[in-house]
Amino acid sequence: MTTIRSAVCVRCPPRWLLLRVETDDGEIGWGEAIGDLHEEVESALTAMGERVVGSSIHEITRTIETQRKTRFWRDGPVLDTALSALEMALWDLKGKQLGASVYDLLGGRVRERVRVYRNMWGRNPDEFAESAREAVAQSMTAVKVSPAGPTPDVVSRAGLNDMVDVVRAVRDAVGPNVDLAVDLHGRLTPAASRRAVHALAPFDLFFIEEPCLPDGSPSHLADLRALRTAQPIAIATGERLRSAHAFAQHLLPSPAADIIQPDVSMVGGIRATIEIGAMAEAAQVSMAPHCPYGPVQFAASMQVAAASPAHLIQEFQSLGGAGSGGGTPGGGQNWAFELIAQPFIIKGGHVDVPTGLGLGIEVLEERIEEHMDMWNPHPPSVWTHADGSHAEW
Repeated sequence: MTTIRSAVCVRCPPRWLLLRVETDDGEIGWGEAIGDLHEEVESALTAMGERVVGSSIHEITRTIETQRKTRFWRDGPVLDTALSALEMALWDLKGKQLGASVYDLLGGRVRERVRVYRNMWGRNPDEFAESAREAVAQSMTAVKVSPAGPTPDVVSRAGLNDMVDVVRAVRDAVGPNVDLAVDLHGRLTPAASRRAVHALAPFDLFFIEEPCLPDGSPSHLADLRALRTAQPIAIATGERLRSAHAFAQHLLPSPAADIIQPDVSMVGGIRATIEIGAMAEAAQVSMAPHCPYGPVQFAASMQVAAASPAHLIQEFQSLGGAGSGGGTPGGGQNWAFELIAQPFIIKGGHVDVPTGLGLGIEVLEERIEEHMDMWNPHPPSVWTHADGSHAEW
């Protein structure tokens, strides 16, 4: 029986937290936690890494359940992301041990390539538009923009005009044949989101993400369901949800969204994301997983995309290109292309599913140390309204 010799948290510039799991026979598997709450998540990964030494790499569910359920206090974002990182590293190892890709262990591929989109960045409409033009020049066929700044509970006419100006500039820049999504990032109340969706409807949007903050309450779900059925634009949500149960609330008995966005580094890992996709498929809802961090998270998301019929499109943010340089307009290529031996390449708006063993990537560990001077975890963003009160970021 192959067991875990060590499980170590690895800081990876600019702000990613990887989990390196090594077996007693020297095989290495990789997982990735969220790139936020750095101190807390590092501590959780370190403590959990010590506890799983000696566990079998093949009993993935048993190992995860043991770590989740042998404490009085359970769940929460820190524990959830640590367990997610461990789970994907174990799948990586199991695939390597058995000579198979993770998607093979999940039932095989349903697609050979995965459509991707990228987030656009800017401080004004012109910068957003330039970022979008760069992305399209790099073969993207879908882009996403976040046009809302600090927004009061009842959005002003000026606030709506600012959103419209950004979206209009990006639509004009990319033309009518590129899919354009809008991310409102939970910054709006239900009242404000209704006005925003109406104002943005003329721009033929692919979807609108997080029109209001998802808190899972009955009133929120009722508001989301009402917004979904009142207008023709697809509603997407789910990047902040942390469990299959939370997604079930959004899918049953009737969907509150048209597209769900689980994060493989938060919901429990690869198996949980596949299960969420199966629920979505049964509800005739699509899946577009959240993936704003590093290449290990993206590789795990690609395995899910390959095996899940519900998959629609994949966020592709951290592997270079427009806006990836630390959130600056036109950020250009970042060094993640150098971190893995077989980089992901966009061709015609798609990325080929990797065919290697496990997650299908080889992490070049020496490159991490070479770039440690770039380590710069983002501090929490603090936004305020004009009157000085706190605003949703």
